[in-house]
Amino acid sequence: MALIYDVTLRPSKLDLLIPWLAEQPWAEGLDGALERSASFRFDDPEGEVGVETLLIGAGGALVQVPLTYRGAPVEGLEKHLVGTLDHPALGQRWVYDAVADPVYLAAMADAVLDGAPQAGQFHEVDGELVEIEPTVSLEWNRRNRRASATVRTDVVELATPRGPVLLFRVLDPRAAALGRTALLASRDDWTAQVAAAG
Repeated sequence: MALIYDVTLRPSKLDLLIPWLAEQPWAEGLDGALERSASFRFDDPEGEVGVETLLIGAGGALVQVPLTYRGAPVEGLEKHLVGTLDHPALGQRWVYDAVADPVYLAAMADAVLDGAPQAGQFHEVDGELVEIEPTVSLEWNRRNRRASATVRTDVVELATPRGPVLLFRVLDPRAAALGRTALLASRDDWTAQVAAAG
């Protein structure tokens, strides 16, 4: 489970992402003010790393940005650092593009290959934990076929401990490909494939 604090982050997650996304070639379709369309989290078994995926929209485009939040910089992940933010309850947090973070890679492999669920999110109200309604549901679609080779520049092949997993940076709610084992994100108005077995 993830405990969500009712605090103001400085900078906000979107403000942190704006300059970083401007440098990503796969995010060129984002035109206009960024909007957080949805998000989901995975659990870190050790309880140390925040693992969150933001689905960011603007100008009709929808992109997937998986992030990890850590309490200290991680050697070897320097080129994946998005930036830092101040969390009033947890202190300074180092925010990484999660595609190389071992905690995220293990969680995504479990989700894509076994259908492991997203983490439940809670906040504290008068000393009691209250569940937060998810903004998107994750669905596991099991197929026997592996993904074919792709030349899309918005696809990242994740080197997970259980083998390759394809992460789709740009999401198309009109085309959820179901021909292989896949992880789908759904809301009332759309379903999009976010990852697949490699």
